[in-house]
Formats: sequence, C-alpha cells, structure tokens
Amino acid sequence: MEKIEIKLFLKMFLPLIDRSKGGEALRCLFRHTTALNIRKGETLFPGNISGTAGQIIVICSGLVNGFLQDNKWGNTNLWLGQEGSIYICNGQNSAKPENLNLEAIEDSMIFLIDYEDLEKCYKSQPELAKLFYSNLLPSAMKDVNERNIIFRLPDVACRITRFQQSYPGLYERLPKDLLISYALCG
Repeated sequence: MEKIEIKLFLKMFLPLIDRSKGGEALRCLFRHTTALNIRKGETLFPGNISGTAGQIIVICSGLVNGFLQDNKWGNTNLWLGQEGSIYICNGQNSAKPENLNLEAIEDSMIFLIDYEDLEKCYKSQPELAKLFYSNLLPSAMKDVNERNIIFRLPDVACRITRFQQSYPGLYERLPKDLLISYALCG
C-alpha cells in the first residue's frame, strides 16, 4: 500500500482496536487487506470475474454502486457504499457465492479484506474477532437492513423520505438511474 492508503487504513481501523494489545492485530489485518482505487465511471472487475466472493468491502472514500452481474438479466443494484460503508460478500463455499461488482459514482478508494484469511487470525489475534463482530458485521448488517426497509415501504414518497434520512446528501449526488433503482422503485 502507498502512504496515503496506509493513512486511510490507520484512520479507519486504529480507533476500533485497543492500542495496548492491538498492534499485532492491526498488522495482521493490514496483511489481509488490499487497497484499490476506482475512478469515477469505472467498474472494479470486468465481466463476471469473481473477485469479491468471500471479501469484506470497506469504502474508505468516495461513492460506489454495488451490483450483481447476470448475462441473462443484466445488472441488479444491491448496495450503495459511501465512506465507512461495509458489505460482506458470501464466500465460494457458501450455498450462494456472491460476486458483487463495484462501479465508482465518484472517485473512490476501497479496502477488500479476505474474510477467510481474517478468520484464521482470530485465535492468535482475538482483537480481530472483536473488531469484526463488534464493528464490521453490525455496520454491514445496518447497510443491508436499511436497503431492505426502503424497498418494502408502500409508496414512493415514503421510500424517498426514508432514503434521504438513511443516506443524507446522497439523493443529490446519485445519477438519475441509480436514484430510481434505490429510492423510487419498490
């Protein structure tokens, strides 16, 4: 990772780890993290490459649209990621592996953390298990739950209001097609 990426890594994870016993845990997390920059309008993976299965996606900066690609049905938008957002993709060994692709709505930096590698570190680094179960997992669940709530609201006005409350400032930043997908459709 470059200096700027290391600074973002530390800014994001250092406050979440007990400094008195977390130095080695932080180094272990660093070893299992890949930093990627995506320019506005670009996608992370071409075609149906399975790059995110089993990955924890952490948005460090920018705004991304997470979608599933299907040659038969086209793209299915699943998740909006902004700074601090987290998405956990099902791994290759799960009943339904998830290969989420990301398109940058704005220039973005993301971290991909290999969940299986991270899980192997839990025994020697209990701080990582605490980080995952106390911070990353609840944040990812909140993002997914909010999206599900919006989709289940009875009318467009309710969905727009909830979207604006849940994602302050995004209503104005999203391209029209994504706004329709996330806030207006149900």
